Amino acid sequence: MIPVTDQRRTPDLPRRVLFLNDVGFQYGAGIAQSRQLECIMGLGIEAGVLTWAHGNIQLEDVATRVIDPDLWLGIREVNHLECGKTLADSAVVAGLLMEVARFQPEVVLVGNLHAARWPFQLLTALRDIGCRVITFLHDAYLFTGRCAYPGSCTLYLTGCNDTCPTASQYPALEPALIAGAWRTRRELFGGPNGIEIVANSQWNKKMFQTALPAVGHIETVELSANEEIFKPGDKHSARRELGLPDDRPIVLCAAVNFQEARKGGQQLRDIVAALQGEVTFAAFGHNAQEIPGLIGLGYHLNADKLARAYQAADLFLSTATEEAFGQTIMEAQLCGVATIAFHAGGVDEIIRNEITGKLVRNGDVAEAVAAIRTMVRDARFMLVAGPWARVYATARFSMRAQEERWRHYLSGHVLTGTGLNPPTLDYPGNDLTDGEPEMLKRYRPSWPGADTFLTAEHAAIFERTSALPGRQAPGDSFKLYEMGYHAGDVILEIGTFGGRSATVALRGALANPARTRAPQFYGIDIFDDSITQTRQILAGEMLGQYCHLFHGVLAEFTQRWSITPTMVFFGGDQSYEGCKAGLEILARYLRAGTPILVHDYLNDENEGGKIGVRRAAKEWAAAGYGRLLGFHGCCALYVVQKLEN
Repeated sequence: MIPVTDQRRTPDLPRRVLFLNDVGFQYGAGIAQSRQLECIMGLGIEAGVLTWAHGNIQLEDVATRVIDPDLWLGIREVNHLECGKTLADSAVVAGLLMEVARFQPEVVLVGNLHAARWPFQLLTALRDIGCRVITFLHDAYLFTGRCAYPGSCTLYLTGCNDTCPTASQYPALEPALIAGAWRTRRELFGGPNGIEIVANSQWNKKMFQTALPAVGHIETVELSANEEIFKPGDKHSARRELGLPDDRPIVLCAAVNFQEARKGGQQLRDIVAALQGEVTFAAFGHNAQEIPGLIGLGYHLNADKLARAYQAADLFLSTATEEAFGQTIMEAQLCGVATIAFHAGGVDEIIRNEITGKLVRNGDVAEAVAAIRTMVRDARFMLVAGPWARVYATARFSMRAQEERWRHYLSGHVLTGTGLNPPTLDYPGNDLTDGEPEMLKRYRPSWPGADTFLTAEHAAIFERTSALPGRQAPGDSFKLYEMGYHAGDVILEIGTFGGRSATVALRGALANPARTRAPQFYGIDIFDDSITQTRQILAGEMLGQYCHLFHGVLAEFTQRWSITPTMVFFGGDQSYEGCKAGLEILARYLRAGTPILVHDYLNDENEGGKIGVRRAAKEWAAAGYGRLLGFHGCCALYVVQKLEN
């Protein structure tokens, strides 16, 4: 275990926090709770656990730090309090309030309650006795009528009821009670006085807000693991220790239970069968040994044993088809292991596509097989993906990072520095009234003039990026930085070429002090070398943590990625047909007012028809889809307009 640095509690933090959940430190949510507990005590806060059934697993069994006896208040089991047997709901609530009172907490942090038969009225009762109540969202259980993951069912949006297709599955509930349970959740969490909600991922936060539009406030505090234990290690010694062969690449998998449908057990069977003889598959988790060709490593809660399994692997594979966060993916990335996963839920908040791993179409076995083959043969990618995964994961998912997130949340402070800024979706400027020949001769700014830098950093980035490979003229780079500064929340680039434009736009986005969450960049290109070069430049500029790269075309990207770009740099295919198709897709995909910088609009090759960028953009604008604002370098700047239906 790693000794924890003593951090005395600051006055703006609570003195004592009580964790409340169903099964203590068992299973994935239980491990997540144990790590949250370590982070809370790392802030100098006293902490204890009240659970329905802890399964004889103590904090000492799963802790990764030395437990401070002055802060640890212990775990108490209360499985004698259960509704539906001999006790009424009111009696269960009264009994639980007495148990909570033993700890005298200022804050009660509620985790999973799936297995415990405790009424949700407990949450308001805890608040009524003076506790601050925070509910942690691990999955969908708090916004559906009963299920942890709704799959393709959408009843949670309109009203779960007795037609629930999975009522008998865990966590089971009598069909007649489901509609009432759905309404109870909305009464508890909806509105400005609802119980506080903290989600484990941005995806889960968005799902909750979609299901409960009236929710007053919801924040994200991502999960973590101890970066001093989950770290890269000697691959060959780890394999010897675990009895794994060393003659082929090893692909590691993990799940609490591979028989659970959403963990993709059937897909994993097919993937293993397709790659027999090419790679070695190993896995830890219940029922792993039932998959032919998979070496079972048992089920472990001990962090040191888990870390050794990751250290033995060349690749980590996640086949979960529904995943709110992805704890094992986070652990693999901390250990510097490149990862392949189905693109589901919050997984893309951990893996940076084509940078630290690959995200494949959800449930697509053939694509997963192809990705594994490609990755184990791509020495250039494997050389950089693992180290970059470690760098990114350590910055985002270390215990120190989670401690700071809890510090900010519990003290009521707002994180500042980089990130979400209400996007500026329209550019100031007068309407253009002169003819196009005259317009082509002059530079019309959308914000500052051509020789006016926003900040000293703007001027420095403008100079420094001129040495990077790319096709931008000086005016293009100037405008990309400016666009990133004002509208760079979600940056989409079609045709990344080499990474220069990505660097400029991201530097602009990061320079805006109003942002409180990190910007995101999505780059699309059809050429392997362009993806590789962009990846290398982003890594060298220490910007890869903000990026996803997509090897393919815009039409496929928009089908597979649900993002809302706040600015677009449009390059890539310079043919008339390609530009026309791309702009038509963007007209449907983007919100009104989104700025698009169209590359090569002023290129002389438009005149002879060698490229068709200008013709396609002019027709697109004439049809009412965009409004021209001006010209910068060799680019034209438009904003998207939505036609009336």
